[in-house]
Amino acid sequence: MNGSKELPFDENHDICDVCESPLEDLSMAYTTEYDGMVLTFCSETCFKRYLEDPELFSDFEGDSILE
Repeated sequence: MNGSKELPFDENHDICDVCESPLEDLSMAYTTEYDGMVLTFCSETCFKRYLEDPELFSDFEGDSILE
């Protein structure tokens, strides 16, 4: 999926980075990495919305940087 890859979740990945909805079921969430940060999405719809314009969602307050 356009360079996306599955990444591990932790306590910082409990909100969708597009619509900011709580992620109730992490097994259904989509993940990708952007500029060293793990991004999570509640649905395919939000993931596709992100892919259309990643810069629009580039200010991910509260997300941690991968080390």
